[in-house]
Amino acid sequence: MTVYANGLEIACKAQSNKVIAAFPDVCFTPPENPATPPGVPVPYPSFGFDSDTDNGTGTVKIGDQTITQKNKSYYTRTSGTEAGCAAKKGIITSANTGKEYARAWSGNVKADGEPVSRFSDLSTNNHSSPGSNTGPYPKIGKMVLTPDNCAKLLQKFGLSTTPHDKNDCPKDTMESEHFMENQFMQKESMRGGVAGTVARFKNYDEGSAPCICMVARKRKKGVDKANWPKVGTPHHGKTAQVRNFLASRRTVPTIDEALKECCKAVADNHGPTKGLSSGTKAQKEKAEQIMKCLELIFIRHLTAKINETRRSDNKITQAEVRALKIR
Repeated sequence: MTVYANGLEIACKAQSNKVIAAFPDVCFTPPENPATPPGVPVPYPSFGFDSDTDNGTGTVKIGDQTITQKNKSYYTRTSGTEAGCAAKKGIITSANTGKEYARAWSGNVKADGEPVSRFSDLSTNNHSSPGSNTGPYPKIGKMVLTPDNCAKLLQKFGLSTTPHDKNDCPKDTMESEHFMENQFMQKESMRGGVAGTVARFKNYDEGSAPCICMVARKRKKGVDKANWPKVGTPHHGKTAQVRNFLASRRTVPTIDEALKECCKAVADNHGPTKGLSSGTKAQKEKAEQIMKCLELIFIRHLTAKINETRRSDNKITQAEVRALKIR
């Protein structure tokens, strides 16, 4: 469960924020001998995790776990400095694996009367007293995908989704593309409305399904627009990649498997995202977020459609929809 303060994830014992490699955390390290009486001072990276949070809120909780508060809560331990175990240990605090304390927090969101600490707020590691053995370092974590931040991310890369019937794609070279192909939910000879939808995907229809705009034709001088070639376009590449996926399968894919392949095909062929999956670590992570966002949008849509006419005690979950076999 994720709760936000000022647009940032609140740090709490139930979350996965962490302090990664706060540096340097200088600790005295063996050997201890006449030449180096307290040991050798070695700079270590220091780590801390939300799961070690203690002394947080007592009544207001997230996921039934305590929330990190200003000047009160701490991680019970940090790690990475275990080797700095000479008698002196930390050069400032005389500790290794000491506590982590928040050093920044929300200015106006409180829990149990105290400001809460959030994702990206600064903290300091390896305490045994008010002073720390490291400089300030931010709490970080993976981007939590929600409809709102997915919409912003997809818009940035030209992948905003709209229902097929309400698309505003430029009509010269682009088309509204069902990134999760209709063929997986509808009979080949009856695609379009709900009439062609197989029973397990009841109420799914082509018109309301989420779509993206993809380049589907190449301009060609002296040729009528209706005859501009499609081969070699992002739309063509995406379709071919999905066809190859199906041809390589020995068994019928699940919705989850087909959806993942369709979203990967979009990321691999759409101009602004092409190449991200084989780029730097940061680019690969961005491509993964884009694909996960497309998955999220479609699976929410399909689950809602299937549940439209189901009784309240017979609703299907997103996980169950993902496990269904395609047509």
